[in-house]
Amino acid sequence: MSTEPLYTDMQLSAIQEIANIGTGNAATALAQMIGASVDIDPPQAEFVPLELASERLGAVETPVVAVLTPVVGDAPASILLAFPFDAAASLCGLLGTDALSDMGRSALQEIGNILTASYLTSICSFTGLSVEPAPPLLAVDMLGAVVDGVLAMAVADTDRVLFLKTAIRIEDAYCDFGFLFVPEAHSVDRLLGALGL
Repeated sequence: MSTEPLYTDMQLSAIQEIANIGTGNAATALAQMIGASVDIDPPQAEFVPLELASERLGAVETPVVAVLTPVVGDAPASILLAFPFDAAASLCGLLGTDALSDMGRSALQEIGNILTASYLTSICSFTGLSVEPAPPLLAVDMLGAVVDGVLAMAVADTDRVLFLKTAIRIEDAYCDFGFLFVPEAHSVDRLLGALGL
């Protein structure tokens, strides 16, 4: 596998800016959902080889609640949002439910939907491309198994994924999570092309 950079510093800066705006949108939407103050750390964006994707999210044996959202439109992709189980439990506790209950799973799926849709809205606003989320899927498993399953299902034509690492602060709770954007062939190039890069 080539170790040469896939994108220039200017291109990565544009991707980072899209992610920053998506993060701000996500914080606003999540605050409205739960009725509490929400801060989300600016995401750290980088392209990583597929075999390192799990490691960037955390220890592969970590129990996680993961929300997978297919993205359809001009830049098809899959987005994986992975919450360590403690973070998922904290979020559900704020909503008065248990992470493993049907209501808790539904709440986490909706949180994943809000966060993903916020990022996609920023992509559409910046690029003029049309992308939208398909219905999300939820899984509770070890991190390594979840990521491997997503990559096996979603990636047939790329050897790297865009990794965003961030954290949510909701009042006194701190919830870190990982966010993987797994583009189909040429999707990132289409995004950059729409930005004139």
